[in-house]
Amino acid sequence: MKKLNIFLVVAVIAASVLSSCNSNSTKMPSLKNQIDSLNYAFGLANGNGIKQYYLAADSANADSLNAKIESLLRGMDEGMKGDVAENPELAELGTNIGNALKEQKTAGLMGDSSLTVDIKLIKQGLVNGMKGSNIQMTAEEAQTYLNATMQKLQEKRMQEQNGPNKAAGEVFLKENAKKAGVVTTASGLQYEVIKKGTGALPTDTSRVKVHYHGTLIDGTVFDSSVDRGEPAVFGVNQVIKGWTEALKLMPVGSKYKLYIPQELAYGSQNMGNIKPFSALIFEVELISIEK
Repeated sequence: MKKLNIFLVVAVIAASVLSSCNSNSTKMPSLKNQIDSLNYAFGLANGNGIKQYYLAADSANADSLNAKIESLLRGMDEGMKGDVAENPELAELGTNIGNALKEQKTAGLMGDSSLTVDIKLIKQGLVNGMKGSNIQMTAEEAQTYLNATMQKLQEKRMQEQNGPNKAAGEVFLKENAKKAGVVTTASGLQYEVIKKGTGALPTDTSRVKVHYHGTLIDGTVFDSSVDRGEPAVFGVNQVIKGWTEALKLMPVGSKYKLYIPQELAYGSQNMGNIKPFSALIFEVELISIEK
């Protein structure tokens, strides 16, 4: 039996969700705000996934499709109660989805406690998705909308949680830009020439050999090829934006000190010792261009 990677595991729905709506007909939902749209898009995207994996053979037969959808919904409902669907073909799907929903009762839509679950909209999205309806949006548009919106919400939360870190980096770079010898580019990258080489300039397609020493603005070392005693080799376009820009300014034999704003580094990503929105400092020595 085919297995579906169930996106629904991050939903929060009470045990009566999937039995609260008896109709499996397509309908135009009323979407009044972002949360409404997220709920409906969530159901639609997952309904489309179920359709592709389990209902493709029934798409041309309305009676068969409706029967399968009802069986799927019953299977989900039984899975949420800890039971197994009577129809063996749908038992695994119903049990998996139902159990996942049961475990996520308090997490919020897609694991976000700030997003309220709307049972009717998710259910209608599921039905529309399983029937291949493009009402309000296509399944592809729903998935794109979900991904983009949740990414923005996560970035917003990260900014709220790491606001002091972001502000500290901005203050540091503002003051650092005033220092003699520090050059600020249009992107916001700052650099200081320690030694100017006389070799060739790397391009976007170059592979380079470098020694580097990276610290946070408070001096904490997070990575250093110098400390390891072994240069690093990588593509100019395989590193953070600040590095890519700086390397193309450095003739072989150069050593620069880079002051990289968070948006040219790792942004909202948590990289362990490098917390979200961290400005970074590197001393970089360009040893050679490998090709």
